[in-house]
Amino acid sequence: MDAAQMLSDAINSRDKDEASKYLDQLLDLKLPVCVKINPEAYSKDNIRLRVGVADAVSDAHIPITVIVPVYMTISELKEKINRDYGFHPALQRWVIGKRLAQDRETLYHYGVRNHDDTAFLFILSTQAANLSREQERKEKEDRRIDGANPPPLPPKPQPVGWSCPGCTFVNKPTRPGCEMCSTARPENYKVPDIYQPDETETRRLQQEELASLQYEQSMKDERERNFQELLETDSHSLVGNVEELDCAICFCTIMPGEGAVLRECLHSFCRECLKETVLNCTDAEVACPYRDNAYSCNCKLQDREIRSLLSQDEYQKFLELRLNIAESRSENSYHCKTPDCAGWCIFEDDVNEFTCDICNETNCLLCKAIHKGMNCKEYQDDLRIRAQNDDAALQTTQMLDQLLKNGEAMNCPKCQVIVQKKDGCDWICCLMCKTEICWVTKQARWGPQGAGDTSGGCKCRVNGVLCHPRCQNCH
Repeated sequence: MDAAQMLSDAINSRDKDEASKYLDQLLDLKLPVCVKINPEAYSKDNIRLRVGVADAVSDAHIPITVIVPVYMTISELKEKINRDYGFHPALQRWVIGKRLAQDRETLYHYGVRNHDDTAFLFILSTQAANLSREQERKEKEDRRIDGANPPPLPPKPQPVGWSCPGCTFVNKPTRPGCEMCSTARPENYKVPDIYQPDETETRRLQQEELASLQYEQSMKDERERNFQELLETDSHSLVGNVEELDCAICFCTIMPGEGAVLRECLHSFCRECLKETVLNCTDAEVACPYRDNAYSCNCKLQDREIRSLLSQDEYQKFLELRLNIAESRSENSYHCKTPDCAGWCIFEDDVNEFTCDICNETNCLLCKAIHKGMNCKEYQDDLRIRAQNDDAALQTTQMLDQLLKNGEAMNCPKCQVIVQKKDGCDWICCLMCKTEICWVTKQARWGPQGAGDTSGGCKCRVNGVLCHPRCQNCH
């Protein structure tokens, strides 16, 4: 035994010659010798060992985490599992690094060095391990007796940090989440004022601060890019499509840049279909033409979008149409009686004359005519006299009366001028006051508020009911 001690001292003092001498003495004695590395040669820090546990009954691996030193032997590891989980050492088979671990070897020997290194534990049945209940009871009793007078252990240092409410792992004070399971740090925990982070913790805090600054900078850069893209998009009268798509009207494939995306609703169409929608619109505002079985878009095209789709002449006609629609839907509107003059006005009840700004003619609002040099009485008397003496005027009057009697013509419900239906559609428009008229009910299609105002008298499709049995449902 003295030779073994002297050999140990010689190895510790790095004396090769002395070590060789005492090694020869031990060889002459022919005694079994076990060489074990002093635990002081290993790192003092414990590591997290990830262990997959399985048995002969279940195919599933149950993951557990064990905190161990790297110099722990497999035998000591088995005892720890026995204490913590109640599996007898004889039932445990450890596989580490694809090798069956031997009791006398350390974890370090099998390559376990760092946090989250892995091992596999297979639990045998008591029959497979040939472990009788009496033997198991005796071994437990021996361990109890051996542990009755255990050698004094050095006091464990009080851990500094917060205990995870999920897995109970003690984390360093400054960690925002659990290092093991990522559970958030308790809200009521406060980092001690006297706590001084170690080098690893300081480096982690610096990295987190750098990552936070980089994230804030990336968000700022992204907001700036989005703002610049918004300015760039807003500078275009018509927003083009950036991806290939199918037009919702003609179903043709539209290549990038060849279509248009409406600003209000983001529906996309080919430009030709949008242009036709504008040209065929009979309303002052052009609605998005998107329709399907469940949804009808009610967003409107912006004026700059319309202007980009039309030529200069088309846009001018569109503006004139808007003006005519505004005139027809305005109460107390009056159109200048000068032929082909576009002038009109909205008059008050106490105004009897309208001087057109376009042709400079003065219109009589009471007679709804221009009678220069005559007052209203003189004009009306002259009109009756001419009708009595003028055969052409008489024939025209009789023809119009006959059309009214036969139902081939009607008086406009607003201005009473005689109007006729030119085709088979039940929708007609008064050429004088621009009122939209339902032919079968002889009433205004809409009220003063325009499309949707059913107070005009037609009331077609209100509550799903047609306005008249002969209504062709075309208005």
